[in-house]
Amino acid sequence: MTDKQKLIYRIIIIILVLVLVGELIYFGVKIYLNRKESTFYTVINSVVLENENNYIGVGSSDYRYSKFNKYDEGYEKATIFEIENGEIVKEVGVLKGIAGRYNDVVKTSDGYIAVGRMEMTKKQHEEKMSEAVIAKYDENLKLLWRKNLSILEKTEFKRVKLDGDDIVVVGTSVYSDGYIGNHTTGGGILLKYDKDGKEKLRVNNGGPYSGSFNDFIIEKDYYVVAGLGKANSGIIIKYDKKGNKISSGSFGYTDKSGINGIAKKGDNYVVATTKVVNPKELSNYSAAIVEFNSKLKEVDNVKYTSSDINYFNDIEVDNDNNIIVCGYTGEPKYGAMSSDAVIVKYDKDLYEKESDFIRGNKNDFYSHIYLKDDSIYILGYSNSKLKEYKVNGYDYSTLLRKYSNDLK
Repeated sequence: MTDKQKLIYRIIIIILVLVLVGELIYFGVKIYLNRKESTFYTVINSVVLENENNYIGVGSSDYRYSKFNKYDEGYEKATIFEIENGEIVKEVGVLKGIAGRYNDVVKTSDGYIAVGRMEMTKKQHEEKMSEAVIAKYDENLKLLWRKNLSILEKTEFKRVKLDGDDIVVVGTSVYSDGYIGNHTTGGGILLKYDKDGKEKLRVNNGGPYSGSFNDFIIEKDYYVVAGLGKANSGIIIKYDKKGNKISSGSFGYTDKSGINGIAKKGDNYVVATTKVVNPKELSNYSAAIVEFNSKLKEVDNVKYTSSDINYFNDIEVDNDNNIIVCGYTGEPKYGAMSSDAVIVKYDKDLYEKESDFIRGNKNDFYSHIYLKDDSIYILGYSNSKLKEYKVNGYDYSTLLRKYSNDLK
């Protein structure tokens, strides 16, 4: 073989190696981008706790890693889960329709009630429209009945509680973007069902383009609901149990969610919300607690700020009238949100006592508070790489953390 032929072979080999390396880099980048843009594996939005290791949860999943359901790329299904020692041992999804999610769950004497939303057609999914869903499961998570509700184009149930044998739900029903109409049935919605799912009461406020009921309290003679009114104003409304409005209050200027959570403190009510510092520049939010008296007149408020964006999702009051709130705090980085989960405890006079964070490398959120057996349980989710919770750093995974009364 001549020197010229050897040179040609070397050049061919080098070219082939470069092509192979290029293909490996291409496929590596493609895999990385696919993982970076991966959908949620499982998000649990609400739980019924047995203890910190065993619970029933509801939320949504695309079944990416599921042992129980087939992966449906790009579509999350409303799902109820049984969790034991951090592992999913049962997973029942609503496989009808295109997509959906459950937002809340409550335990009954013979099973569970889950509520949320469903997108039944491709048009609903593509145009971000939905129907509200309420479903009854037995203690083994067998579906007993399911009912959908469509008032306006975007209808969703957000919270559910029991009032004796009745089921009370709150949520929202508004027109989708760009639709023109004059219905008076939308906005925040409150409905009451009997134990078999028959509707007994329906109340709405606001709408048809704005409004939501996000949380509520059941009292002896009243329902006290909190959410979003018009023009980004948080609202709180007291109804009697026949659906008549008794009184109302407001707090503005909030973000587009309004008031997210409500709890009772003595004869007063405290709510968790987000205060927009500058309505013309929606990149600076202060989380806030607002206190209303029994007539729903504002008597006090306190703001919480530890970063550019601060958000409270839920609120509870313990037996000593201490106030516990949870949410997230963070700032935009490179066009995306980076957040830390936060829990804060205040005394009865709204003075901050303690706080704690989960500071991951991506996004960490706390969404719900549960007080049980002198402990505080916080539900949330994360896509940071957290060894403590076996979170892989790509897909969003559920967090359930137990705190003592002093947030340790």
